[in-house]
Amino acid sequence: MNRNKGIQIGLILVALVASIFLGQWTDKSQNTAVSALETLEVETNVIGQAVIGTLSSPTKVKKLYDKDQLIGVIKNQRNVELLLQAVYENEYKDEFPDTTLGFIDDIYMVEELTYSEYEDMDQEIFDYVYEEDRIAIQVPKIEFSNGATIYVKQVSDFNKAREMFIKSYISEDAYNRLINNEKVPPLKTYGEQEVDFSVNESIVISKGYASIDNIYLNDVEVLNFLSFGDEPEYKTYEVQEFDMIEGIAMLNALSVNQLMSMNSDKISSEQQILAPGLELNVTEFNSPLNVVVTKERMVEEVIHPEDTIYRNDPSLREGLTRVEVYEEKGLRDVVYKDIYVNDEPIESNLISSKTTKEPVRGVVLVGTYEEPRVGSGNFAWPMNNARIICGWYCYAGHAAVDVASRSNRGYGPVYASDRGYVASRGYDGSRGYYVVINHNNGFSTYYYHLNAPGYVPLGVTVRKGEQIGYVGMTGRTSAPHVHFEIRYNGTKVHPCKYIGC
Repeated sequence: MNRNKGIQIGLILVALVASIFLGQWTDKSQNTAVSALETLEVETNVIGQAVIGTLSSPTKVKKLYDKDQLIGVIKNQRNVELLLQAVYENEYKDEFPDTTLGFIDDIYMVEELTYSEYEDMDQEIFDYVYEEDRIAIQVPKIEFSNGATIYVKQVSDFNKAREMFIKSYISEDAYNRLINNEKVPPLKTYGEQEVDFSVNESIVISKGYASIDNIYLNDVEVLNFLSFGDEPEYKTYEVQEFDMIEGIAMLNALSVNQLMSMNSDKISSEQQILAPGLELNVTEFNSPLNVVVTKERMVEEVIHPEDTIYRNDPSLREGLTRVEVYEEKGLRDVVYKDIYVNDEPIESNLISSKTTKEPVRGVVLVGTYEEPRVGSGNFAWPMNNARIICGWYCYAGHAAVDVASRSNRGYGPVYASDRGYVASRGYDGSRGYYVVINHNNGFSTYYYHLNAPGYVPLGVTVRKGEQIGYVGMTGRTSAPHVHFEIRYNGTKVHPCKYIGC
């Protein structure tokens, strides 16, 4: 009996020792696991924030990142909010009332569980963000449907700048009439009028955070962005003697409206005489907005009669001719619908046409009929449905007219202005591909900047209106057009006196 009792007491002592050993081993294992987890979660941070202890259970912390770099762990988010509020009150409230401060888009916060206890460095974290200009102001955010985004101080600044930008492409009277949905009466006289406008891009306005350096503070800054884009390369031009506004615009790949809108403090009229030495802004337009303006245009166009009829007359000696019916040009009133995008002609469509004078086809009696190489002396435009983009002496030395199609961004077929033969064709660095027609009556016509060699070989006779080439961008030119010259006995003469500009 006493022996059994001794054995029982011995077993109890062994159990007690084992339980003490197991308990110590378990505590040590748990501490080792926590330490291992702590080691795994430690990240290098910008401000040198240290871990000062280990927690027995995980807790939530907020980590502040700049892109992929940890700035630090925020101990008390409310402290950071109060620091932001203090900066707002001291530095931004007067200029940006009724808003809040935050961080730029690259700064973000992540909430995580941790066993680590970090030292309190909320002030240091905030100081880093402040000194690195990562603080942002909540302002209106303008997002364009083409992907562009800007931040503005006030939506009213954007709206005002947008209206000013649109008005650089459409007259104020037409703008006001169209936004009020007033009906535009059809044209009754020659000229043009704006009948519609639209902006291709839509916008979304929301709230966003941006640093003050990335906020457009007034309507002038917004207008510069709408005109030239985000990072324009500003360019100036010094006016030379005899320069005209249309010539300066063409030489710098701008429209006249664009040139005038950029220099409204210096240019008040398209016909203004510019003083040599005047410095003009000729920065290239690079807008996130595309303003589409539709114009109705009524013009009087010449109807050229069919080619003259030549009839044999046996009573005339060979080589002699006699006019039986004199050729007369006809006239018609034509209405076009022209479409411009940011002042660049994109499309032109015929709406209506009414003949006001029928053309008369000429009849000439000849001793022996043969296609003559002598021109009629009556010249036609070298392009159909075209416009002059740079006139006679629109810049120094320009004794010609530059003609561009109203459709297809200026490109189009080029036609012989009168009957004659191809006296020269070729290429050089200034004229590009060119053709010269001799009309055998003292006149010659010149056609520059074709896209390829002329279609008609040297020495071959061409009819008036026969296609001799196609507009290109060869040689020294900043826009697609045909440079058209008329010379009489070798002297350049004003083409408009002959083709009726």
